[in-house]
Amino acid sequence: MHALRVLGATVAALVVLSACGGSTASSGGADISDGAMSDSNVSADAMFAQMMIPHHEQAVVMADLAKSRASDPDIQRLAAQIRSDQASELNLMSSWLDEWGVPSIDGMSAMGAHGGHGMTGMLTQAQLDMLVDTTGPEFDRLFAEYMIEHHFGAISMAEGVLASGSDPRVAKLGREIIITQQSEILQLQAFLNGEEVTETAAVALAPTFTHVHGAVVSGAQTLLVGTHDGVHEVDLQSGATTPVGESRDDFMGFAGAPLGTLVASGHPGMASSAANPLGLIASDDAGVTWRNVSLQGEVDFHVLAADGSRIAGWDARGAVLYSGDGGQTWEAGPEALPTSLAWFRGRLWLATTDQGLVSWSPGEESVRSEDGVPEAVVLASANDGDALWGVDRNGAVYRSTDGAEWAVAGRVLALEAFTATVNVAYAVTPTRVQIIGN
Repeated sequence: MHALRVLGATVAALVVLSACGGSTASSGGADISDGAMSDSNVSADAMFAQMMIPHHEQAVVMADLAKSRASDPDIQRLAAQIRSDQASELNLMSSWLDEWGVPSIDGMSAMGAHGGHGMTGMLTQAQLDMLVDTTGPEFDRLFAEYMIEHHFGAISMAEGVLASGSDPRVAKLGREIIITQQSEILQLQAFLNGEEVTETAAVALAPTFTHVHGAVVSGAQTLLVGTHDGVHEVDLQSGATTPVGESRDDFMGFAGAPLGTLVASGHPGMASSAANPLGLIASDDAGVTWRNVSLQGEVDFHVLAADGSRIAGWDARGAVLYSGDGGQTWEAGPEALPTSLAWFRGRLWLATTDQGLVSWSPGEESVRSEDGVPEAVVLASANDGDALWGVDRNGAVYRSTDGAEWAVAGRVLALEAFTATVNVAYAVTPTRVQIIGN
């Protein structure tokens, strides 16, 4: 869903701001003006290794400082974990540069340089000196803040090589860096927020996607994901992604339930002769084939929610439409501008930017404000309707079994699609699935 993609970026941006305090401009990146990276013959994969090596070297320096200066056990544990992971990755990337006959970048000059040409998140010498001169709780706080910023820089570099690189070994490392460091960011952010620090379960996807617009739980260890390029199955154990069926349509809206009818909307793929927009289409075989239902050439649902024969969708033109007969006929739904929709206990729940979390039932003239609930921007109803999940602007994940009482279930860094069972929620991005719950 396009709306969820935008919201995923919003959640990520808000977490970034809260973690870094908008201070990224103050951190000097590496000066690579020595020409090592300007050689047009250097591949994207080699360039990634050249930049990531001094980036990792600085993280190891920071982690080593924590051995004698950190006071909190969680910071000590995380620092040791970071050092172990990044030291191993350093050896791997150095071996690749040797194999390719590509020179490395001087690590010390990279660590202390100003100007920033690609190695985002690198600490300045002044920031490193601050860590050296600090101990105890103040060191713990600075380490968490600086490492969060540092990790975001590494994630950005990894995302870049996934888009432009060609070596599968480098792509695998890039995905692992994203998964590992996003999990560590969440743990460090929890520490800064005074929350319980727990490791975040996630699986890296391969191949990755360009965009994800919706997701549906399809089995104990699988998801169906609507993307810019058709429906794909995601194996939650291996992270493998596999195209489903022949359709390569751009699914902007995507919803349904396990072993039930899937519904979607969006735009036809390059090889399709279908009407644009698709209107409402449906699949009775888990996305293998699709049939036209209604509104072809008329409506582009960016947000969809389905509960048996009841379907609700937000049209890109700004209206919420409702169908009680599986999409055959439609009527005006609630007057609201939703960022996300979910059916729960016979009511349609809407996350909105102006009214907060509201609900509506067919036949009602207006929405009902749900007081005392999180200001969710993304919603998901459990596949059997026994739980409602929400994600707020700061990435906190909430769960409710009655719509009135909500409990914090975890935190996500970013998402483009969100789906759930009763006890487990899945936040999906083009590169990973984060798993919240048990």
